[in-house]
Parts: sequence; structure tokens; C-alpha cells
Amino acid sequence: MMQTKIAVTIIFLSILLSTCSFDPISMPEDDNSDIIFNIGEEKYIPVNPVWGGSAWNFNNPTDIFISQDDYIFVADSGNARIVVMAKTGEIVESDNFGNDFTDIGNIPNVDNPEVPINPVGLCVDSKLNVFIVDNSKNIYVWNQYINNIRNMYPEGTDSIATEITYINYDTNDEKVLTPSEFYLSEIYEYEGYVIKDVQFISDPAMLDSIYKPHIFYTEFNEEGAEFVSVAAAPFGDNQLYVCDRVQQRIASIYTGRSSYIKLRNGNTLWQHRGYFDYNVVTAGTGAGTVNNPKGITVDQSGNIYYTQLGENFSFHKITYVSSVGQWVSSFALDKNEIMDLYRFDQLYDVATSSDGDIFVVDKGTNEVQVYDNSGSFIRKAGTRFVQIDTTLYDTTFIQIDSTFIDTVITEKDTIITTEHSDVLMDPKSIAVDEEMVYIVDSGNNRILRYQLSTGIDIDLDEELGQ
Repeated sequence: MMQTKIAVTIIFLSILLSTCSFDPISMPEDDNSDIIFNIGEEKYIPVNPVWGGSAWNFNNPTDIFISQDDYIFVADSGNARIVVMAKTGEIVESDNFGNDFTDIGNIPNVDNPEVPINPVGLCVDSKLNVFIVDNSKNIYVWNQYINNIRNMYPEGTDSIATEITYINYDTNDEKVLTPSEFYLSEIYEYEGYVIKDVQFISDPAMLDSIYKPHIFYTEFNEEGAEFVSVAAAPFGDNQLYVCDRVQQRIASIYTGRSSYIKLRNGNTLWQHRGYFDYNVVTAGTGAGTVNNPKGITVDQSGNIYYTQLGENFSFHKITYVSSVGQWVSSFALDKNEIMDLYRFDQLYDVATSSDGDIFVVDKGTNEVQVYDNSGSFIRKAGTRFVQIDTTLYDTTFIQIDSTFIDTVITEKDTIITTEHSDVLMDPKSIAVDEEMVYIVDSGNNRILRYQLSTGIDIDLDEELGQ
């Protein structure tokens, strides 16, 4: 009898252990293969058609940005061009507003005008300035607004200023500014100066240099700077932020006045260039420091999000705190999931949605992970779902008497949904607009779009996500 009890006990414990799960304490180690995410009810499903193949002819696209007027800008690095598309996917070369997007297609390298730059990062600010970086110390700009109006009547451009005289009527003090000093005009206007006189000339070559893509900023203070990504501050803030992978920093570039233009109808407008302001964050290994930065974005509240390939933290969110006069980390290790060590492999880019969700592109694992505004994991995007029709066995233990336990095994047909990260290959960038997610699938030279299914019963099969 004792042997029977021991045998029953061993069988019971074996079944019990096989049907129970435990949460072991995991120590940090250089491995992300054991990180498991739960698949929620809502899933990102692909939207057809895929933007790739001969119709687009992408070659190593590296960045994507959607402007306020719904144009999609893609840095097609391998083809040394900027591609402009409508939200329907068609490539746009010109429109009814006077834009000639072929001007921005191939941008001459300032150091070698015979060779176009290979753009790697871009963004568009609230003034419709398209900023481009190319792993050099230069930031290029193309202004869409000035191209909208340059050939329109009566608003088309007429002439450009060579000299502006400011006067303070309270003191009768005058200041004469030449183009290299136009950035000071904002300071004088703040101090009560107004424009007294402007010398304009009609110079087609000078005006054409403003219409075409041109240098916005060149780094002369730091030797060997290489700008890999760029992001603009929210509307009304004249700041631009760039990631410098050589100097290990994020720099703030101020958008200051550089040209004063008169239109045919007599109105005037300013054009701008970049001036170094300060370093937002610099090299380090802790939260809110820089170690081989990669992607960057800014939300509507002015918070900066950036990714990096260096050690420790792959993701950072920083916020400016006026009381201390500096940028501080908004997330911390052990408090926000997105800051977990070894959660990511090669984090290339980051984007935020209008409701504050955070989207990060992990090139190393070929997937996009989505987090809420507190850094808690929600779900993945850019993945493939597979449904498996299988049978589960439900084991019930029945106490027969004090010495014997019987078992009842019940078969139950069920469908298990599994998620696979085999759709993307070397993804490098992401944009989110009106609940649509745009993923730059660089290894496959295409752009994939995903939309969230909110409680819709979708027939998922092995082809979904391909």
C-alpha cells in the first residue's frame, strides 16, 4: 500500500508540475531571446498594396516622414534621392500649388556638386522646411512654401534684400544689417526697432539658390561631425535637433533669419538658416545620455525621443525642465519596461502617435514594438500571425478515497495564434499618421503599411503579413 501511495504521489506531482507555471527571477544577460510578450486582442494588420517593386524602385530607403499637408517624404539612400509620395502611394513630381518636387529628387553635394548626396534622415517642420542629413557635417534644406508661391501671380517672388535699415524711434538709433547679420533682426525687433528702409535687387540667381535645396547648417565647431538623423520642434518653436554619431551628442540648431524676399504683390517674407544653439545631451552610459545615436523624433509637447546602438539603454525619452534649466530623462530602469536592459537588439528609429504611443524599430530582430506613453509594452507591428488548429488536453483530478486519486482527461479543439517576426528584413524607419503605421522595410526595398484591428474578427492565415 505504501508503494502505491508513493507512486500516486509521484504521478500527481509530475502532472502538477507539468501543468503549472512559475515566474523565475531573471538576471540581466546579453540575450534578448527569452523576452516574451503577450499577444493582445488588437493586432496590427497589413494594408495592401505594398509600396515596392519597379513602380517605386527603392534602393535601401532609410527614413520616412509625413508632412502637415500629407505628403510622404522618403530618403532613398541607395538611389541618392528624396522620393515624394501621396498617401495613396503615387510618386508626386509636381502639384497644383506650384511645387516642383524634382528639385529635391537629387541634391548636389556641397563638397562635390557633380555627385548627389545619399540622404539618410529627413523631417519637415511647421514652416514646410524639408531638412535632410547625409552622414556628413551638413544639414540641407528645401522650403516647400517658397516653391509654392515662386511662380504664382500675383504672389510670385520679385526681389531679394541686400540691406535692411532698422530704427528705434524712441532713441532715433539706427542699425544697418547685411544678409550675414539678418539673424540679429529678431533681437532688434524685440528691443523696439522697426524696419525703416530695405534695399532690394532683382537677382534670379540668388532667388534660384533659395528655391533649390541648399545648405541650412554646417558644423564648424566640432571636428568630424556626422549627422545621422534630424527632427524639428513643434509648431512655433524654431529649434531643430540632430544626432551626431561622431561627437556623441544631440545638438540643438536654432532656425534664424537669413534672407528677406519681396513678392510681386508687395508682401515680404523671411527665409531661414541654421545657427548652433547648444548641446541637448552629450556622451555617457546612463539614461538621458548619448552612445552612438541613431533615430530621433519630437512630440507635440516638445519631448525628445531618440534611439542608439551603444551600450546599456537603446531608447531614451528626455524632457526639458525649466526649474533646473536642462533636459532630464523621463524614463528609468526598473520603472519603465521600455528601458529594460537587453530588451532590444539594434534600435534604429522611433515615432510617436497622436495619443502618445511610442513605436520603435528594432533592425536586429526585424520587428516594431509599440509602447504606451508610460513605456509599457502593448503589442508588435510588422509581424505575421499564424493560426494553428490543435487539440488541448484538460486534466481533472478526482479524489476517490483517502488513498487514491483518479484523473479525467478531456480533449478540447482550439485555435492558437502565434506571431512571427519574419516579414521585415533590416527595417530602418517608421512614421505614424492617423492610426496608419508606415514601416521602411529596407532589406526588401519597400514600405509596408499597417492598421490596428480594434475587435474585428479577422481571418488570419499563414499568408497574412507577407
